[in-house]
Amino acid sequence: MSDTEDDPLERVVVDKDAVNRERLADAIEGVVAVDGDTGEVVTRPGYHDLDNKPKFVARLLARRVALELEIIEEDEIGDSATGFAERMNPSDSTIMNYGSLDFVANDDEYGGYYIRGHSIGLAIDFLKSAKGDDDE
Repeated sequence: MSDTEDDPLERVVVDKDAVNRERLADAIEGVVAVDGDTGEVVTRPGYHDLDNKPKFVARLLARRVALELEIIEEDEIGDSATGFAERMNPSDSTIMNYGSLDFVANDDEYGGYYIRGHSIGLAIDFLKSAKGDDDE
């Protein structure tokens, strides 16, 4: 088969870093937003209704938004446990515990804790569940 359109294996080829932008926006809307100049996370009213673990996830998802919109570079997508602890109430060790979520990675090359492109859907599911938005 020389024509890739006829190759049945083409049906299972995906872009692992493709982001469902609508779903991502829906998940964080009303919880966090992104500053258009700096990419910094801006909390919204719904943020304060969440426990700390979903707040952590919402902040990570907002950083993905900033990356998708090219407000920040890929090496700025993450943050350290200390950085999160400064913006949230939990200690560094609690943040490190949150970093053990299946969809969270930690790499100094990206600035610390971040969500890989192929794990955004899992993070969205987690946040939507915490918000009580299990309608999907």
